[in-house]
Amino acid sequence: MNELNLQALLLDESFVNYCKGTNKEDIEKWEKWLQKHPEHKASIAELQETIVAMGHYAGELSVQTNYDRLQSQIKKRANQHRFTEIGMAVWLKIAALLVAVGAISLFLFKQQLAEEQPKNVQHIGAPGKDDALLTLKDGSVVSLADIKNGSVVALQGGVEIQKNKDGELVYKAVEQGEAASTAVNKITTNRGNQYQIILPDGSKAFLNANSTLTYPLKFSENERHVHMTGEVYFEIAKIETGMGGRIPFYVETANQKIEVLGTHFNVNAYDDEPYTTTTLLEGVVRVSSKKRNESVLLKPGQRALLNEALRVENVDISQEVAWINGDFVFKGEELVSLLRKVSRWYNVDVACPERLEKLKFDGMVSRSQPLSTIIDMLQTTGKVKLTLNGRRLIVID
Repeated sequence: MNELNLQALLLDESFVNYCKGTNKEDIEKWEKWLQKHPEHKASIAELQETIVAMGHYAGELSVQTNYDRLQSQIKKRANQHRFTEIGMAVWLKIAALLVAVGAISLFLFKQQLAEEQPKNVQHIGAPGKDDALLTLKDGSVVSLADIKNGSVVALQGGVEIQKNKDGELVYKAVEQGEAASTAVNKITTNRGNQYQIILPDGSKAFLNANSTLTYPLKFSENERHVHMTGEVYFEIAKIETGMGGRIPFYVETANQKIEVLGTHFNVNAYDDEPYTTTTLLEGVVRVSSKKRNESVLLKPGQRALLNEALRVENVDISQEVAWINGDFVFKGEELVSLLRKVSRWYNVDVACPERLEKLKFDGMVSRSQPLSTIIDMLQTTGKVKLTLNGRRLIVID
């Protein structure tokens, strides 16, 4: 960029966000740009002060209107004796430049910024995808997105870890290994990711976004233990003992323990949710609180809710596990709860006025749809309006 086009900067939303400190990604982008172009630091600092004083929102006003507002700010500050003679001169110079500078360098300005942007940035608002990080027993981390389907991921303690043709992580014992029964692996999904895994005993686990599952390379002969955070759907394999009984399967979260003999169930244990919930689809599970000496036995179609106390209620299973089938299903769901799901799947931060959090919504949207589809669905109700600013989804009246 041969010159600073202040008119272009004034109309650039990312630059305004940088000046006002309202978007982390924009701040990082412009700080990197200034490191490469230190000759513009003084001018940018002057314009940053101007924009903050104007309370400007990019694209909201014409350049002439911005100039008028800027003049008003100059007069206001002059009346309040906040300007030295030099400071007033700087403001007047900027005001003149905002109108006088033409758009000749706008093309070069945008072109250079485009060239300096990362090439593999995921589109904001795009739906989530199948991806996870696998932490091996030695602490090394493997990005499963980098492993081709049908490939071997690792060989540990006599257990071969594969990524099968369907993209699932599979554990297969190939030889006896003493270390396998004590060594553990952990699979982690970030926001905007999900992943399916077949555990060493043949049980299946489906991790929703922003979740973890920790498990041994080889389960013991007496019981099976895993630990999780976030949300995971389980289909537990039934394994019988030599005496005709079944080897129990235990799922632990931060505040509860679930005993399973062979069943299908979903556990939601996100830190930002008011309750840890366990929903049973098939079979029988016992849910126990770690803090209180109490437990409940669930039947299919029921869920346990644990906060300070443990209680059971009947639920619509189709809504509870809609995410497994690739859908969002909302039936009288509060806006604040809905937005938490949106935040995890689309990897965005959300801001919602407290007075709007209890608004309830009904609807169904495929998780393969972009975030704009969810926004449109909510706005067509007439209850709220939403705006997406970078990775920040803002709810307004």
